[in-house]
Amino acid sequence: MPDNSRDYLFSENQVRTAVAVGSAGMGVVLLALLFLATSRPQGRYQILDGSTHQAELQAAVASITGYEDLGDGKARIDINRAMELVAQRGVVNPGFYSAAPAVVTPPAQATTPAAQTDAPAPGATEVQTSAQALPDGEPLYVSTCSACHQATGMGIPMAFPPLAGHAPELYAADRDYPVEAVAFGVQGSINVHNTTYNGVMPSHLHLQDADIAAILNYVMTAWGNEAQLPADFEPYTAADVEAVRGMMLMATEVHANRVAAGLD
Repeated sequence: MPDNSRDYLFSENQVRTAVAVGSAGMGVVLLALLFLATSRPQGRYQILDGSTHQAELQAAVASITGYEDLGDGKARIDINRAMELVAQRGVVNPGFYSAAPAVVTPPAQATTPAAQTDAPAPGATEVQTSAQALPDGEPLYVSTCSACHQATGMGIPMAFPPLAGHAPELYAADRDYPVEAVAFGVQGSINVHNTTYNGVMPSHLHLQDADIAAILNYVMTAWGNEAQLPADFEPYTAADVEAVRGMMLMATEVHANRVAAGLD
């Protein structure tokens, strides 16, 4: 009869033993990992001294001019100084802001009694005219503001407030407020003609002073608004915007000014 028996490298008992040992070893490894994952760290927590942190913060920003620590984790820095710091770090054009043109004041000229007449000095009329020159506000409004407030100035109900019939109210309440709203934005619930709006108007500090003045003058005189303006209305100038820009308000502060002016 043929011999059907075969020789194996490992016996059946050896295979069973190896499986048992491997399973036991895997269990030991899993238990070790579980122990490491749930064990408490040996280090100790140290409560930081708040005064020390504040002193280090003050030292870190001591060299930054135009910086103001408002407390509660808030700070304020002049936008022009901020852009200077960005430029110092190699960013030539950040793509979202361009500084407002500096206002050049003509040097004072010596006068003599003979020259002190009611007639304007030579070239004075030309300087005054160029200083008051503003771009066309309508295309600036269309490209900057019409997406929300619409080309008709009627806004979008429950989303963006109208400017038609409302802008003169803003001017009459506080002449600086419209400049603040455009420059710094507004954050907070407002009420316009018995409709509540609770969105956020973004800041437009990237616009030039003359551009903001031109937009405001267009808004104040478009859509029949000119008939509702007070008799003492004065068109905005770039100098008006420059003066407000220096206030560097937050959007919530602009909203507080709106409430203080009695607009809500």
